[in-house]
Amino acid sequence: MEGQDFFEFEPNEWDIIVSNPPFSVKDKVLERLYSFNKPFAILLPLNALQGKTRYEYFKDGIQILSFDARVCYHNEEHMDTVVKGSPFATAFFCRDLLPKDLIIEKLITYDRPLMKCA
Repeated sequence: MEGQDFFEFEPNEWDIIVSNPPFSVKDKVLERLYSFNKPFAILLPLNALQGKTRYEYFKDGIQILSFDARVCYHNEEHMDTVVKGSPFATAFFCRDLLPKDLIIEKLITYDRPLMKCA
């Protein structure tokens, strides 16, 4: 829910979390997601597959939705169009969501403006 702290708040009823969390707190986000024991899909750098902390979560299974190209992003200076040429690959890391553990899809880029939230 808007304005709530992800690390403190849990809605009464919900089915899935889909998010692009700050990469700097990915381990903390994963810890919280796994504590819910519900499906999720979060966009993370592909190299997040490695790491001793993440291994503890992923060893029992993780699903990956990856693409044939790197995802392009908007930023505060470029809300009208995406910034092309991301220096790192990303993928959706999922739990109990995909029909198989590894899916690679063709990336369809939607080059459209975003609205800046207050």
